[in-house]
Amino acid sequence: MVMPIKLLLCDTADGLAQLQYALLKSSSDVETEAVTDGFRAVDVAARIQPDVVVVEAGLTGLSGAELVRRLIATVPGTKVICWTSLDSPFTAAEMIAAGTSGYLLKSDGPEVVVRAIRSVLEGNVSISPRVAELLAEGFADPARAYRELNTAAVEDTKPGGDGLTSAKADFLANVSHELRTPITVAKGIAYVLRNRGISEEEREEFLDKLNDSLEKLMMIVDEMLTIAELEQGTLSLKLTEVDLAPLIRHAADEAHRHYPIIEIQRLIPERLPALADPVRISEVIRQLLDNACRYSPEDRPVSIRARTVDEGVVLSVTDRGVGITREVVAQAFNEAFTTGEDILRKERSGIGIGLHMARRLVLQHGGIIWADPVPAGGTRVSFCLPAHRGEKILTPPKLSNEDIGPPDDRFDRPSINWS
Repeated sequence: MVMPIKLLLCDTADGLAQLQYALLKSSSDVETEAVTDGFRAVDVAARIQPDVVVVEAGLTGLSGAELVRRLIATVPGTKVICWTSLDSPFTAAEMIAAGTSGYLLKSDGPEVVVRAIRSVLEGNVSISPRVAELLAEGFADPARAYRELNTAAVEDTKPGGDGLTSAKADFLANVSHELRTPITVAKGIAYVLRNRGISEEEREEFLDKLNDSLEKLMMIVDEMLTIAELEQGTLSLKLTEVDLAPLIRHAADEAHRHYPIIEIQRLIPERLPALADPVRISEVIRQLLDNACRYSPEDRPVSIRARTVDEGVVLSVTDRGVGITREVVAQAFNEAFTTGEDILRKERSGIGIGLHMARRLVLQHGGIIWADPVPAGGTRVSFCLPAHRGEKILTPPKLSNEDIGPPDDRFDRPSINWS
């Protein structure tokens, strides 16, 4: 017996009426619940575990990308479709980067949502043709920004110049390098999308690639904004009782999607209750997995392990790369824009804020983060979150060999504390 699709609709009263009428006309086998408030949507999603959530990006209160992130953190397996009156390419890019599987315009009618539901459940991304055109046109601006950024990096590092410090110049060079690939891909897709002669199958393929490029660009922007909030002291956590297990599995799935050649071994319990901000701790896990996948050889796995200890919850991510020195790890934890490679020969490193951001966010939780070399090659980065609100962890928890990992990874953990 085929189970009906569980839908959660979050929109204005008028939008809900249009959607429910379109679903009724389509004779789709669905079970729906409707809300008009973003906070209520998160609560209902946690209760009914919907297959698909349809949201309006322009609601007041909890809405937009933050609502999408909360929904995915609460129910990692759900698909989110944005059906909105906002035809801004910037809003579309932000929503796609947050994890939406569809960005559709209300001007196209509610029927587009009905058609998109099956498509996104099959793993596809649905974007309104008008939005795709706007996104393609909008990539002219990032391309110009990239050229200006690259020029600034060269001009301001000339001998005797009155420009930027060495650290800022390194940062510009890093960002320029990371922006080059997604912008180049996006410019090519912009040209293709203007060609009306391509097939629907090819258009979907190019839209998937466009989505990946947008996601990478938005990820860089989000990381920089998070660092800015941390430096300004304006970032506040929303600590809540949360099950980390589905968040970790979702992060591992996303990492494997970005690095399909890398095997990700998972040692994650069925449930892992913790006190954390689900959105921010998900950022930490994503950063550690991204770093590990970047530096691991294609034929060696990355492992992620989580468990409960007396002090709280410990999560470890291990890569099998060449490893990085303790000096570089310490610098990366303490200083933003530190990479594991020389900028002029960057092959794998990102813009250099991942470990620093992860450390700052873990400390905000009252936790601790540290890194260990692996005798078989590679690096293990671990963090521990306290078990109780207001508690702080001052030293890494004592772990047995069984806690640390398989036999070839067992070693006496060093006393160096990277907190």
